[in-house]
Amino acid sequence: MTKEELLEQLPGDLRPWAEIWMPILLSWSEEQVTKFIRRALGGQWQSAYQMLIKSMSVEQRTAELKIRKEALKQLNLNNAAFIRSQRSLLLEIIAKAFMALK
Repeated sequence: MTKEELLEQLPGDLRPWAEIWMPILLSWSEEQVTKFIRRALGGQWQSAYQMLIKSMSVEQRTAELKIRKEALKQLNLNNAAFIRSQRSLLLEIIAKAFMALK
């Protein structure tokens, strides 16, 4: 399987991350990859991620920060929409409660 075929099989939101991380993982020795996988699967995700960061070029770090910024922006937008829907639901419940009192 080629790198491109592998990227195509990933969910769309993971592809930008994989495009940055894959060259790093492919450049590592078997020992480094094993260490990374063991840390990630063992719940030591931060330690595994630090291994990636140390191996990144400045350009890769910059690209990842842009992806992270966009992901956080989307989370904020989703959260704002959720809060609006919760407020609407609360106001609807209050209105129904007042109507029931009449």
